Amino acid sequence: RTIQDASKTVSRALRARTSSSLPIIISTSKEQQQHYKRNNNMSTTNIINSGAQSVGSTSILGRSTKPRYDYQTTYDSSVVSDKSQAKVVILFVVGTAMSCTAYAGLAANCVAGQSTMFVTVDNSPGSIVKLSGEKTAEAFNDIQANIKERLGDIVSPSATIFVGGHSAGGYSAIEAMQENGGDLSFKPAGYMGCDPLGRGAGVPALKIECPTFAMGFTIQTCGVTLDQAGLAAYNITSNSNRVMMQIINLRNFGNQITHCIFASDGCPACPSHDAGAWVRDVIGKFSTLFVDSVVKGKGATKNQYEAATGDKASLVNVFFGAEHATV
Repeated sequence: RTIQDASKTVSRALRARTSSSLPIIISTSKEQQQHYKRNNNMSTTNIINSGAQSVGSTSILGRSTKPRYDYQTTYDSSVVSDKSQAKVVILFVVGTAMSCTAYAGLAANCVAGQSTMFVTVDNSPGSIVKLSGEKTAEAFNDIQANIKERLGDIVSPSATIFVGGHSAGGYSAIEAMQENGGDLSFKPAGYMGCDPLGRGAGVPALKIECPTFAMGFTIQTCGVTLDQAGLAAYNITSNSNRVMMQIINLRNFGNQITHCIFASDGCPACPSHDAGAWVRDVIGKFSTLFVDSVVKGKGATKNQYEAATGDKASLVNVFFGAEHATV
């Protein structure tokens, strides 16, 4: 990249900042490029992260303002700018004990080459519990109502909004939906759930009316019961536009793909090994097909999703449309 090109990238990034942001992280350094390529099978060098940003505050007595959440934005600067605003926003809630900076690789793969901004949301900063549909609705409603202030001039005020999350965060996004008595003020265009896991009766007791892209596994890890998580999110979806990416996570001598593969470094209980980096790459391809099927009305087919698995076809089961997902 020339100095002039780099200057333009920095300028675009700075214009996207909000008053509450921390320093912009621009993934154009050689070290960062190598990190993305190695850990996420990516070739792009235009992925920009906002860094962690905070809305609201918590007092020394532990009382929080409403809404109170942290978030990080990710987009591809070769596609999105103030002159070419993002047409799609994906609001994604983190899993148990995770932060809004933990999903940089997943976010990067979902936005690469797309007119999309991925917004990773921590609905309960300072707490390991992310199950609250109420807190998720508060965060999502605030972002939707204040798109320019929260996400900057590079996102269209009329952007199509998808919601989702990982594990507990994925559950909270479903619980927040209107069809479940939640307080979400808008109907999401679609749902993207990375092995969502709830409490009590959990995901199977809820409903999803919008198109769904669900992810899950064939072998239980991290204490997550298979038919209570990704399988359930797919099966409870009443919309015919639904797809499940079921990862065949065979036991692999301490290097198994686990429930937290979606986070770049996993979690203390199940670290994200380099051997599973391909998962985030394939998710990015599924995400593009799924988003386009909703936004552009380009009805994706099962064959297209299967083709997106590439040389990992033997490690992914695809359930689609009227099919019922099973282990």
